[in-house]
Amino acid sequence: MGTRIYNNLYPLHIGETGGLTTRVLQLLIGFSPLILFTTGYIMWRNRSKIKGRK
Repeated sequence: MGTRIYNNLYPLHIGETGGLTTRVLQLLIGFSPLILFTTGYIMWRNRSKIKGRK
């Protein structure tokens, strides 16, 4: 059963299923944690600068 699931998901894992569209989508989803971390840090830093001035 595990091998069947693996064999069905592997083409999706390597981006073979949807072509270029799927690969670009996987790239964007893969970079989203980095983007969210970066923007969150920038927002936190700006907020702490404003609190420090008061």
